[in-house]
Amino acid sequence: MPLIPKNYTWQQRSFPSTGTSSQSVVSIVLRVPFPANRFQPDDIFTMEQFLKISHPPHYWELFLAHPIDADASHCSILENEVVFELVKQDSIVCWDTVELDVPRAERATLKQQYEEQHRKRLEQQSKQRAIEKDRKKKDEIHRQIERERADRSAIDNLLEESKQRELKRMELAMVKQYRPDPAKASAPSAGKSLSNIQPTPPKGAGATGTQHSDQQQEPRPSSPPAIRRSGTLEVTFSERTFVTPKRESMEQAEQEWTLKQAAARRAVGFADDDLRPDERNPEWLKQRGDTFFQQRNFLAAISAYSAGIRLTKDYYALFLNRSAAHLALENYQRCAEDCSTALELLQPPVEANRRARVACLARRAAALVKLGFLQQGYDEMMAASRLDPDEASLRLEVDRLRRCIEEERENRSESESDE
Repeated sequence: MPLIPKNYTWQQRSFPSTGTSSQSVVSIVLRVPFPANRFQPDDIFTMEQFLKISHPPHYWELFLAHPIDADASHCSILENEVVFELVKQDSIVCWDTVELDVPRAERATLKQQYEEQHRKRLEQQSKQRAIEKDRKKKDEIHRQIERERADRSAIDNLLEESKQRELKRMELAMVKQYRPDPAKASAPSAGKSLSNIQPTPPKGAGATGTQHSDQQQEPRPSSPPAIRRSGTLEVTFSERTFVTPKRESMEQAEQEWTLKQAAARRAVGFADDDLRPDERNPEWLKQRGDTFFQQRNFLAAISAYSAGIRLTKDYYALFLNRSAAHLALENYQRCAEDCSTALELLQPPVEANRRARVACLARRAAALVKLGFLQQGYDEMMAASRLDPDEASLRLEVDRLRRCIEEERENRSESESDE
């Protein structure tokens, strides 16, 4: 039986507003004697027309006569007293009483109505915060894009200016190289003037000497080299097991590592070299993998199923059984991938492969839940339960995942309301 404090005092007071207007903000100061002062965050609850303090074994609630601004109001916890400072929504209205007279029979209904309104208001505020957060994120992305665009533009301008300067320098160098030298051009003229003063040489010798002199003094400039043609080089690489480039210094270590891995595969009970020609059968490999799985030798089972998959990629049972081995080893990502591949092979969906499809969906749901995708795992488990409605374990798992999702949503809403 809870103890309900009855004595409380209240007063109405006003104080000047911090804004530019001359109006005053009116508040209600409500003092509630409460013996216990070690409250939890959920012990005090404030809404627009309802107040509640719940700290076992004491309980106190009050229906307000007029609505208040719950966001602007606040509460102070003293040693043996709780003080509410409530800000009115309508500062002009003068309160004659602070408590609304509600019959006992209507209290539960009215309280539920107030809680529903409060919940809707919190949901609306949460949506507004999410929208505002998304808008700020988009604005920041746009600003980042603009900054990157400006940086790229500045870099392109610098590169273009450097390119133009280099082209201009090369052009000046080519003009200077192929322009005739004035000193060399005046030398033949001086030679010709001196030849006019000197006696005329013999006819054949003089003509030949002048011709050789002209060729030595005025060499013809060579033509510029031709522009290189563009082309494409094709490079081919040999197949390689390791992801790193091949190094002669590491070749011995790589061969040693390969031999160690082959020995390790044989140690767990399976290797491709152990198979005889008549044993290279996908069905035989599946049965051998099932035997390893029953013996809880999951690594050997995965090796057997993988060897069968290398022989044929159209046998869904190999992927389905390998997903079970991956799930047992907590390789949840590989498990989900094998289930997806098996579902693609189980087409078209008929009654003959219904049980296999149910196993794929249920196992992929378990892997997704382990990976943290609770909603996606619930959807997969629901699909499996629809395919096999008579399976009780599937229904129980669907109910469990639904409860987990509801608890997660409640925790998220509580954390958002605390913020």
